[in-house]
Amino acid sequence: MSPSVNALRMKPAGMACAALALSTCALAGGVDRTSHSLSPLFEKGAHLSIEAYASRPQIQGSDAWGQSTGQVAPRFAQWGFAYKQDVDARNSVLVMLTRPYGLDIDYDRQSSRLFGGTQARISTYELMGALRHRWTERWAVHGGLRVQRSEGHVALNGLAFGPLNGYRVDFTPSTRPGYLLGLSYERPEIGLRIAGTYYSAIKHHVTTRETLRAGTTTTDSNSPQSFTLDLQTGLTPSTLVFGQIRWSQWSQFQLSPQAFAAATQGRSLTDLEDATTYTLGLAQKLGQQWSGFVALGYDPQSGKTPLSPLRPSSGRVGYTLGLSYQHERVKITPWISYQRLGATDVSSTRTPMAHFGQSSATAVGVKLGYSFE
Repeated sequence: MSPSVNALRMKPAGMACAALALSTCALAGGVDRTSHSLSPLFEKGAHLSIEAYASRPQIQGSDAWGQSTGQVAPRFAQWGFAYKQDVDARNSVLVMLTRPYGLDIDYDRQSSRLFGGTQARISTYELMGALRHRWTERWAVHGGLRVQRSEGHVALNGLAFGPLNGYRVDFTPSTRPGYLLGLSYERPEIGLRIAGTYYSAIKHHVTTRETLRAGTTTTDSNSPQSFTLDLQTGLTPSTLVFGQIRWSQWSQFQLSPQAFAAATQGRSLTDLEDATTYTLGLAQKLGQQWSGFVALGYDPQSGKTPLSPLRPSSGRVGYTLGLSYQHERVKITPWISYQRLGATDVSSTRTPMAHFGQSSATAVGVKLGYSFE
């Protein structure tokens, strides 16, 4: 068997699963919970994939009064699916449903008196349709439309928030469109692929209800624009190296409900800055039906301190290990990931009011793939 065929057969195990585990902790790299990888678009023929994972963060700190915050990040689960179909020899289409962004924070009311009862939940769903056109054997362009639905709530409780103690805001579901554009270069004889994709910002106009004001208002919020660069190449007839660099403009993600902004001189409930995430991995063919992969993910620590109580970690180093088994048209790929989260101070002002040491998150997931050809 030629090196290019071996390398290309391994890429779904290495690329898709490492990408899925890339952001298993939603407390680093903004509130990303997927890598936004378009690897299903490069599958051969008609292909269906379903993937899911569950994550268990372990994030606990102590406040300025020496009280424990308790566990502040509940467990969460993620899922998604993708279907790719060739239209003809040069064109293919992809439909994908994911939950790209999310946040779950919940301070125990019975623990810290400074932050007990503080909560935040953000949930996002995105339906994407993309078209890929190959104008040569090596070069291709892809693009498409995205429809994103976002909702959530934030509750500020505890003495640290002063007159805002007891404040709550609910964001009703908002559905808005966006787009993506990209370019790819391939050399199948050596298993090389380089693909860059730009994702537009998505502007939401959210109906908002606050405890500080009767009735409803509108809050403007942007999902960030981002750029993802995916790379892979065969090293030997049975070895593939892959990686991803992803930049997201999280500084444009602001939540400033009208009553909250009036009470805080225009402040936002969020304090995110732009983030760049790096992933590097190696996939190895282990037999006719088996392959395995390892991946390392890295998010730099924030240069800001203290951070918001809704952001009780800073930076991430992730380790992922997975196997893939293929039988005829069916492929199953289970994986496990351990994420080490950086320490940080948090506060509702500029003075640190709680400290979170190094934390962690463990995730397990599986991807099922079926080729119709």
